[in-house]
This record gives sequence, C-alpha cells and structure tokens, in this order.
Amino acid sequence: MDRIRFEEHQGKKILIEDFTQLKPGEEFMSTLASAKTTIASQPPKSVLAVLDATGANFNAEILGAMKEFTRDNTPYVKAATVVGITGMLEVALSAVSKFSGRDFKSFPTRDAAIEWLVKQ
Repeated sequence: MDRIRFEEHQGKKILIEDFTQLKPGEEFMSTLASAKTTIASQPPKSVLAVLDATGANFNAEILGAMKEFTRDNTPYVKAATVVGITGMLEVALSAVSKFSGRDFKSFPTRDAAIEWLVKQ
C-alpha cells in the first residue's frame, strides 16, 4: 500500500501520510517528497491530513526537512493531525509548529485523528 494516499471517510477526502516505523534515510526522505508533491497538487486550503509517525525515528536532518515540508505545504492544508508523537518528539513537533506557524492536533490513534478531521 502506498505510504501517501487519499482515503474517503464519511464523504471527505483524507490524506494519509504513513511514516510508521520509518528511520532516517532514503525511504523517509522519498516519502516526504511524495507527500509534498501530492499536497501541492491540491487546491489551496483543501487538504485534510493525518501524519502517522508511530514508531518512526527522527534525527536533525529529518526534523529540518519536516520544518521545510510543513512550511511549504501550509497554503494547501485546511487541517492537519499527527499520530504517534510521544516523548521528545512532542518537543520536536512544537518546534515544527512554531517554525511553520501552524497548529497540529495530536491523537493517540489514526482512527481518532480521522474522526476529528472529517468534522473540519
């Protein structure tokens, strides 16, 4: 299954950004690039997105790339959620949020995130 894909939920198109279990390296960066291209192909302020980072590992390079990714896709995103962000990654998410000027809703599960997104 593609890591970056749209799924229909309650009549709404939700972008699933599946970064589960990824570690820094080529696959992480190519998944990020795919997400960026997909988001940029959508109308402004239309994307409802869930980024699932459950079990993913981050380093300074990935965090820098995530900041740029988030900043670049801001014009296209209506609402965004994250899943699987715990511990020190919460601090990193706060930094990404401040850098991009966007708020992210964090949820314990993908289903909970999607449930919130369909109400936006």
